Amino acid sequence: MSRTLTVSTDVFAAIWAQRKPGEETEEAILRRLLKCSPDTQTPESQSAASGGVLDSRNGVHFPEGFEVVRKYKHREYRARASNGAWLREDDGRLYPTLNQLNESIAAGNENIWNGNWKYRESDGTLRSIDALRR
Repeated sequence: MSRTLTVSTDVFAAIWAQRKPGEETEEAILRRLLKCSPDTQTPESQSAASGGVLDSRNGVHFPEGFEVVRKYKHREYRARASNGAWLREDDGRLYPTLNQLNESIAAGNENIWNGNWKYRESDGTLRSIDALRR
């Protein structure tokens, strides 16, 4: 069962400042800090069984084969949702989250929902993945 926890901006920032590689949610960070057992039934792990990638924090399920694209330093990068991870087409590597995929391309922290990552509509139009968030 999920609960909503309201915290101030400085507390939220302090939580994220404690982030370790592989921790993509506040839940994961706090589980480690509070010494709770790891949550083995996360929506992300359930998504791997059904295909595609689930970003539970933003309420977006990218179905199996869903393709995203971004340009960085005049180069285009593509990745597609594949069995619970992002498969980067140019290097063939898998990344469990969009954040980790983005970090493999662009140096430093960057908001992946800022409009850089796009998907192609059925009519061919490129659109920001931000439009998919709840």
